[in-house]
Amino acid sequence: MQLTSKSIVLDYYPIKGMSNNIFPDKFLRVLSFKGDTQTKRIVSEAQMNEEILDRVTNYSYNVTDNLLNLPQFFPLKEVLS
Repeated sequence: MQLTSKSIVLDYYPIKGMSNNIFPDKFLRVLSFKGDTQTKRIVSEAQMNEEILDRVTNYSYNVTDNLLNLPQFFPLKEVLS
């Protein structure tokens, strides 16, 4: 899922381990400002849904893309922590 507001872009990607197993409740959240990545972190599906609803409802963010078909590899120990 991708949200945009002026120069800010928030991307949410599903994540998978090295054995291609997708973690259904975990997403990689990437915050970019003017094309430069600012932060990356793992969030739960509930956190992602809450952030999307908050930013679309209370701020001027728009949903601009659906990235759910682009899972990203992530080290297992970081996903489970």
